This record gives sequence, C-alpha cells and structure tokens, in this order.
Amino acid sequence: MFFRNYPILRLLIPFAIGIGMAYWTSLSLSLPKFLLLMCFCWLVSLVLQHKKTLTTTLLSGIFLQILFLFAGFCLTCIHFRNENIEFYEKIFENNQSFVAKIIDHPVPKAKSFKALAIIEQTTDGQAIGQKVVLYFAKDSLHPPNYGDVVLIHTKIKEIENSKNPYAFDYRKYMQRRGIFFSGYIPKHGWQQISRCQLNLIRDKAYRIQQYFSQIFADAGMSGNEYSIITAILLGNDETMESELKASYASAGVSHILCVSGMHVGVIFMILNFLLQPLEYSKALRLLKAILLMLFIWLYACITGLSPSVTRAATMFSFVTIGGMLRRNTNIFHSLFASLFILLIINPLLIFEIGFQLSYAAVFGIVIFQQKLVELWEPKYKIINYFWNLITVSVAAQLATFPLSVYTFGQFPNYFLLANLSVISLSFLVVVSGVCLLAVSFIPVVSNWLAWLLTHEIRFMNFLIQSIEKMPGAVTENISISWVQMSLIYLCIMAFYLLFLKQKKRFYWIGISSFLSIILLFDIDKYHTQNLESHTIYKLSKGVAVSFNYHGKAVIFSDSIRDKNHPDYTYCIKNHERKERIESVVIPIDSNYQNEFLLKEGDFVAFGGKTYHLVHRKRRYYPTSNKIAVKEMLLF
Repeated sequence: MFFRNYPILRLLIPFAIGIGMAYWTSLSLSLPKFLLLMCFCWLVSLVLQHKKTLTTTLLSGIFLQILFLFAGFCLTCIHFRNENIEFYEKIFENNQSFVAKIIDHPVPKAKSFKALAIIEQTTDGQAIGQKVVLYFAKDSLHPPNYGDVVLIHTKIKEIENSKNPYAFDYRKYMQRRGIFFSGYIPKHGWQQISRCQLNLIRDKAYRIQQYFSQIFADAGMSGNEYSIITAILLGNDETMESELKASYASAGVSHILCVSGMHVGVIFMILNFLLQPLEYSKALRLLKAILLMLFIWLYACITGLSPSVTRAATMFSFVTIGGMLRRNTNIFHSLFASLFILLIINPLLIFEIGFQLSYAAVFGIVIFQQKLVELWEPKYKIINYFWNLITVSVAAQLATFPLSVYTFGQFPNYFLLANLSVISLSFLVVVSGVCLLAVSFIPVVSNWLAWLLTHEIRFMNFLIQSIEKMPGAVTENISISWVQMSLIYLCIMAFYLLFLKQKKRFYWIGISSFLSIILLFDIDKYHTQNLESHTIYKLSKGVAVSFNYHGKAVIFSDSIRDKNHPDYTYCIKNHERKERIESVVIPIDSNYQNEFLLKEGDFVAFGGKTYHLVHRKRRYYPTSNKIAVKEMLLF
C-alpha cells in the first residue's frame, strides 16, 4: 500500500541501490555499454506496457527498475571514479610546473590558503584538465583570486589517507567531490598569467555573502557574536572558534550553527508575506512563484548550497509550485521527489552525513511529531507552543540519534532542554539578522538592531555553555556498528507501528531487535575486552604508540601531552572509541610501569615480549649489553 501511494519510491530505491553498488564495489562497464543496457531495458518496458496483462505489467515494472538501477550506477561512476588515475599520476610525476585555473574562492586555513583548481596543462602544452586542491603558503602576499589562471611550481601528488585505524577517510571524502590530487605551493611558487571567465552565479553569490558579512561588521558586531550570525544566516563559519562549536555540539544544538531548513523557512515566510499582494490573479500567482523560487535559490547559493539548504530549497520549490496551482502538496511526495532530484544531480550526496541527518530529521518530524502532539492537548496557547517544540525536538532526535551516535560516538543528554531554550531564541536571531540587513542603509536603526542582535546571541551562548557545564551533559565514547544502528531504527519503527496498529507482530519485532542489539554489544565487548595489541599512530607532528591490554592502554608520544591535544582527537580518539579502550598518555622519554607494562628507556616489556622503540633521528651506538628484543618499532 505504501509503494502504491508513493510510486516514486519504486524508482528511487533501485536508483539508490545502483549508487551503492558503484560506490562499494569494483564493478566496471564502459559508458557506451551502460547506455545500451539502459536503452534495452527502456524499450522492453515500453513494449511490455502495451500488453495489459498482469504478468507483462509486472515485468515492465521490473525492467524499469533495472533501468534506474543502471542509471544510479552509471551516474555514480561518472562522479566518483577516475579510470585514468594512473595516467595522471605519471604526468604529475614527470612534471613540476603547470598552468592551473582557480575555480573557487580560496579559504584561509591555519598556515595556508586552500583553493580548488583545475590543472589545465603542463608548461610544454600537454593537456590535463584534472581537478586538484592546492594549498598556498600564508607567507605569500595574498592568495590567487577566483578566476585567476596561474603558473604553479610544485609536486602534485595523489591525496593520501590517514594510516591510523578508524580515522576519517579524507581521501574518499575528496574523491566524492571528484578530487584525487593535491599540492602545496610555497612562497613565490606561483604567478598570475591571466584571468578566465567566472561562474557568474557563484561569484555574485560569494560577493553578496561578503557584502552582507561586512554589513554586520560595520554595524559593530565582532567576536563570537559576529561569527555566529554569519554562520547562522550566511553559512560562513570560517571565523568561528572550535571551542564554541564544541559547546553547541555537546548541548545537542549544533544544527543551529549551520544554515538549515529552519533558516530557509524563515526567509520563505518573510518573502511569502511581502509578496502576498500577488495572489489575486493567475498571472500574478505565477510571478509570485517565480520570485519566491528565485530568491530562495539565491539564498541557497549565498549560503554555499549545503545539503540541508538544497533539501529545504527543493522542498519549498515544490510547495511554491503547489501553491501556484492551488493544490495541496503531500509532504512525503515532496521529500521523495526532492531526494530523487538531488541524487540525480549529485548521487554522492547520499554519503554526506549532513545530507543524511537533514533528511532523517525531516522524515522523523513528519512521521512521529503529529502522533506525539496528539498524546496531550494543553488548554493554554503558551503551553501548547512549548509542547509543539518538545514534540518536534523529540521526533527529530528519534530519527537522527542512531545515525548521530554511530558517526560521532556521543549523545547530548540535555538535548530537550537545549532545544527548548535555544530554538525560539535562534528564530529571533535569524529574524533580527534579516531585519538588520534590510535597514542597513539607516545607520541609527541598524546600530540599534546590531546591539539587540549581539545581546540575543550572547544570551544564547550563555544558555548553551551553561547546559554544557551541567553534570552528565554528554555521554561520550559510544561505539555501535552499522548493524546495531540499523537494528535501533528497526526497533523504533516496530514500537511506533505497535503504538499505531496494536498488532503483536510489531511487539515481537521490536523485542527481537532490542535483544539483538544487546547481544551484538556483548559479543563486541567480549572481543575488545580480551584483546592485547600495540598500535603506532601517525600524527601531524610526531608519533604515538599505544599498548592495549584488555581495554586498558598506555600511549607513549613525543608530541601529545594530554587528551586535549588536537592530534589525539583526530588520530587516536575514534580508534579507542571503536575498540572501547581507556588510555593514559605518557611522554615517550619517560619511564613507566603498571600492572601489564614496564618501560625503561627505549625498551618496553608488554605481553611477554620486549619492544625496542627506535627513533629515526636518534643516533645509536653498539654496546656490550645484549637484550633479547621481540620487535623493533621504528618512528
């Protein structure tokens, strides 16, 4: 019945399966063969549709689904795979001077400017046309601008992934964006040779974003308040401090710091109100729809076209078209249609965590929120308002927490309190920010609004930081597998359907899913708690070696002094979370002893073996003392 009501799912599901097959397998077919197979499936489906029997209708649908499976596979291969990677590697190995075109605005990093570019050719004229990411040294006077054609002198290398276990797969992350190579440009390692034609929409959107950001600065906003308003309203979070981001994440409201459906909804609501006079004729309704969609997508471009924004802009476009035609739009149809369109444009969006969380939250609100609202009917409007906020927050959390826990390994225990106290305030911040931009040409009014906006943001930060400091604010180091995550979703849906349908089979499905989650957790815990191992971690500067004994470990490092160090967070923490390891950090030049390990000088006795820690840059001399060493760990 569900598939009959939403036939687009019959095409969306095989399309998504095709995306997964291309992403996770090494199957390969040339593009012409794929097109022939797709044409064959399409023709067979058309022929079978003319015969109105049950069998031919079923076969026609199957061939149509196979067609969309091939389409998903083919589009993903085009976006994700580079069959000529070895060819480009040889070119980059034999050349160190290239002509490159900067195709996006450089982004300032800690020690460099990051810029997306296309290597057009070598200096001897060999055409390349390969997208790369370039890092320009910050000691240069300034980075190249968007649209510059530059001559660069550097070694272009394939992007390497971290060798650390369970580390973020940066290589695959960049490959999903069609980028396989990178290079570092030292001072005086480049020079501008010309300018190329810019992508007008991207360039204008960036300039508008910078112009609006400057309005907030000119109105007197600075520091954290400036960072938050430009992040919330304009999608520019480059100036935001990492500690502030961590506070919002710990409180469970990090979604407020990025432009999302709520922000697009506020813009849509304001525009819809201002364009209300265009409702009195069919021609004017068409004009209103065009203006609404134009401004919504302009705002999406200004904020960087993040997954959550493109999802919201696509859905509001469907709502606008439905309003123009005076038809009620089904929210599920809009969700499935927007998902399908975005995946056709870029099938690799399905692997972006922001995209997944955005759709999961909306589906959760659509599925669960109304039923939660019906559990209680407050008599007073103010109570009803907060009750609606609670149900929206709970519904979104039900749909996102398994995915969030699987990805980030933590759960904000006071998410309900944080959302209740901040959502309304963030709505006021967005409205105040829009009003400030609208009246920026009136200095007195804009300065007053900037003062109001600054204090709104300060109060919001105070609430978030107060919640973060509460005892037990975050449950950290949670480790679940993708199987357990799937079982949690199955358990949630089973008990939800039990509540709706009152049928025993949903009860048994829910109980079975819950017991399976516990069983898998115990099996995994038994495996990890009986493991003895040593691991060498590659750090940004230095090295670390960990000796793990039944879930307790000692980390010896020449650069990490405590667990607040960024290298521990990015290189080690996720591995320890996945393996359920509790560790202590000890300087590598210190002696140390506990119940399972002894370190004296460069020698470590662990698990009945002796390890010699050999430093690459240290000079060693022969001695008369001989020590039986099982393994040498080279740093």
